[in-house]
Amino acid sequence: MTDNRPAAVDATSAKPRDTGYRSNQLPAGVTMVQIKRRYAAIRIRSAGIGLRTEAGGKWAPLAVREVIRARRPWVLKVVLDDGTTTYLRPFLPGEAGLPDCGARVGGIGSSEPLDNDPISAVIAIFLYVLALLFFVHANWNRTKIARRPETELGATLRPDRPGSSTR
Repeated sequence: MTDNRPAAVDATSAKPRDTGYRSNQLPAGVTMVQIKRRYAAIRIRSAGIGLRTEAGGKWAPLAVREVIRARRPWVLKVVLDDGTTTYLRPFLPGEAGLPDCGARVGGIGSSEPLDNDPISAVIAIFLYVLALLFFVHANWNRTKIARRPETELGATLRPDRPGSSTR
């Protein structure tokens, strides 16, 4: 007898998602950012500031009162006109694209745990030190990248509004 049932698909054998679109250039004035562990796009133009939080979604107007650097220099603290505060972290070019909007940003917590043996412990320490070096280098670059949206956001603020300043 032959079994006509479909074979089960192993979750680890699934193809990784194609992210080739990330290397495409973003439209002028658009920067991909992370807001509350989600991908978002911020568009800065002379007509105003727009925010896209969903893939293929519309640009929602964003009324910004103040833009300052957070404790981490690669993160911007944005105070909105209604008094709420949000933090955004710009991505480096090629790290994210417009189709990523709304998706959750992955991290180290989503990886598989290492085995509990001495060799894995040594490998884990080596990888931790290596990751630390990459973290320092990447955030140095992020700090430089965060200057552009900070100055552009600051330039769009109207000086006649109370509290419209950048630090």
